[in-house]
Amino acid sequence: MQAYPMTPLPLADRYTRFRDFVFAGVAETSTKLPGLDEPLAELDLQSLWFAGAFGNEFTSTDGKRVRIVDFGVWNSGAGPDFNHCVIEIDGQTKRGDIELDPDARDWERHAHGANPEYARVVLHLFMNAPAETFYTRTLDHQEVPQVRLDLAMLHTDVRPNRGLAAVRIGRCSTPLREMDDARVHSIIESAAQHRLEKKSLRLHRSISAQGREQTIYQAISQALGYRQNQQAFMLLSQRLPIRRLKGLSAEQREALIFGVSGFLEGVKFEDTEPETRGYLRQLWQEWWRMREECARWLEPAQRPHWKLAATRPGNHPQRRLGALTIMLESWDKVSAPLMDATRWSQMAWKETLAALAHEFWSRHYTLLAAPAAKPMALVGESRVQEMLANVAYPLLMPERTRLWAEYLELPALLENQKVSRAVLRLFGESPRGTLFQKKLHHQQGLLQIYEDFCLEDDSACADCPFPERLKEWA
Repeated sequence: MQAYPMTPLPLADRYTRFRDFVFAGVAETSTKLPGLDEPLAELDLQSLWFAGAFGNEFTSTDGKRVRIVDFGVWNSGAGPDFNHCVIEIDGQTKRGDIELDPDARDWERHAHGANPEYARVVLHLFMNAPAETFYTRTLDHQEVPQVRLDLAMLHTDVRPNRGLAAVRIGRCSTPLREMDDARVHSIIESAAQHRLEKKSLRLHRSISAQGREQTIYQAISQALGYRQNQQAFMLLSQRLPIRRLKGLSAEQREALIFGVSGFLEGVKFEDTEPETRGYLRQLWQEWWRMREECARWLEPAQRPHWKLAATRPGNHPQRRLGALTIMLESWDKVSAPLMDATRWSQMAWKETLAALAHEFWSRHYTLLAAPAAKPMALVGESRVQEMLANVAYPLLMPERTRLWAEYLELPALLENQKVSRAVLRLFGESPRGTLFQKKLHHQQGLLQIYEDFCLEDDSACADCPFPERLKEWA
């Protein structure tokens, strides 16, 4: 699968060159990737691999060229992690399964080599390995090619978030105070375009790995997950690909999504409202037929890790899954403007999302909640704005660059802690900072500057090169 050709974005390129200029001659102080002090969980590792975040071309441990032609599908039963994969090794095509382990020795620790279900493995991936040479062999003593993954292979835009810098006025506030509004807006707009371009590259890498429709479906699912549950929604959308869901009835699709999510397992009929019991009965009528084939995903270690603490009722992942199921019922209408940039209309797309309604989820927050007094929007205005910012415009901009003018008019999202800290760093308590928080691109540009400079500085602002180099921004 090939991604669409990327059209370079001029302001993004200008910002990139400026950032490189700022750090020119600055020595690297650490080789550790920020935010990765803790090892990645196995499910997160598998999800990143499947999304193409590590790339699709590698060198095996014995020096052969390995290219992933088709990442296959997640395995829902016993056996290797991914089935129906296609790879090339030194130009020779191989079809079979792929196993991904945190450690190369897990192959023997888990007795995969003696298990006939692993006989079709054509590639063994791992993060760690012993110092001595280690071979991967199947039951019939066939050697399996190995690729060792490294976190350095990950593109910077898919690495974990890096936390927050201290709340204080930065030294950069002084030179910024001396710059006129046009120059300040210029650097913020350029940083915003750079940030959008990074999101665009991530989406188009996913298109190379999974195809455009699957990428759109995954990105929309992630956006429904809010910050706390984006990874869980991504995992679910990878395990239940769009081509599979489109082949099911609406009832089967909804039951499969809620079943694989794990939310049906712990709900007792007697704990629910009468209206909910009818809905649960409808889900289980389909789910029990599919449950056995998904048994692996229902094991505690394999289930999506839902984060429910401090979640507003309207943002509960159960309700967001309800929104996803109804979006899939109108999938052609939802996805068509994203499949073809020439069909894009922001107003029409927003109207499509605003009109979505579900007989149960338009009035319920969770499976255990009492019905609300009146229907609630399944995809609210703030969620639509998030999808515009993180899915629609990053996907379409390289194919239709005149959409940049439309992007600049998008209103700011709800208040963000990082944006507030960035404003304090750059502008202090000056009311001028409010001028650059009115639009989405203001927020995005401020976040990019904050991440590129404030979060990369370990000197409490004292040695950061950004303030001195600001005068070079013409």
